[in-house]
This record gives sequence, structure tokens and C-alpha cells, in this order.
Amino acid sequence: MKKILALILSVIMFALIFTSCGKSEAENEPTSVGGEITQNSGILSDFTTTDIDGNTVNQSVFKGKKLTMVNIWATFCGPCINEMPDLGEISEEYADKDFQIIGIPVDVVDYYGNIDESQVELAKDIIDETGAVYLHLLPSVSLNQAKLSQVTSVPETIFVDENGNQVGESYIGSRSMAQWKEIIDGLMENM
Repeated sequence: MKKILALILSVIMFALIFTSCGKSEAENEPTSVGGEITQNSGILSDFTTTDIDGNTVNQSVFKGKKLTMVNIWATFCGPCINEMPDLGEISEEYADKDFQIIGIPVDVVDYYGNIDESQVELAKDIIDETGAVYLHLLPSVSLNQAKLSQVTSVPETIFVDENGNQVGESYIGSRSMAQWKEIIDGLMENM
């Protein structure tokens, strides 16, 4: 009886982890204002943090890029990890189109906001295994104040212009490569 109960609990936990890390699929659509592409002033226009390798990074990381996809993810999130190989391919394919992808693994800090080195190592392993070798930033106080404190589920993806202004809306949930390309191409056309 204990083995059956443990098996049932394991199946339920597996299903929860690998089907969603936040909202239901029906809620995976971006929020929008009349379907318009809007710019929200300076959501990431002023921050300082470090990348996953310890290098200092600030909002100047967006300069020279027409559009940046900021993908907020977590090491425990199956849908996040499952879309990372596609994001790695998109990053390479669009590199010469004034476009870049930046990842932010949100669960690499502890309850007090300190960097958890074991979680950073896990994030690095996931990045290497999935081929998502684009820039990944660590959460900081200024990034938390700018955006991360508003994240309710992962993955969450936003797009920003070269000044850190949000373009379009937030996308909750993972997408296929074709879906991301359609979104990116649409945003690039309208900028």
C-alpha cells in the first residue's frame, strides 16, 4: 500500500513539474491592450547585476540591439528547460538581425537574496545541456525592483528595445520555436 501511494504521489509530482510552472495553458496568451504593441517606459532601463559567470552587466547590454527577448526561467521548471534548446537556436539564427536573447534564472538566490552557488552551477549545467548559450543574468536588487518582483510564474518572457523599454506584452508559459519566431518577427516589423 505504501509503495502504491508513493508511486501515485511521484506521478502527480512529475505531472505538476513537467506540465506547468505557473498558469494554465489557457492563460499562456500575452496580455494586451486592444492587440496593440505598446512600450512601457523603462522597465529595464536602470539596473546593475552580474551574469552567470560573475561579470558586471547593466542596462547598456541592450544598446545596439533593436529587440531583446528576456526569458525569465527557473531550474525546477520543466517547460522552461524544454524550450531552451529552441531559444538557443533562435539566438544563433537571429544574431545578425539586431536581436538577442537574455535569460534570467530566478531561483539561483536564497530567501535572503544571496546567490546560491550550487543553484548557479545547476543553472550552468542546464544552459550547457540545452545549448542555451546566450547571456544569462543573475537576479539582483535592482533587477528585482525593475521586473522580477512582478513575476508570478515561469517561464515569463518580455521584449525590450535598446533603452530597456518593454515592447509588447508579457508572455506567460513556454512556446514552440515557430511561435517564438512569429512573435519576434511581428515585433521587429512593428518597431
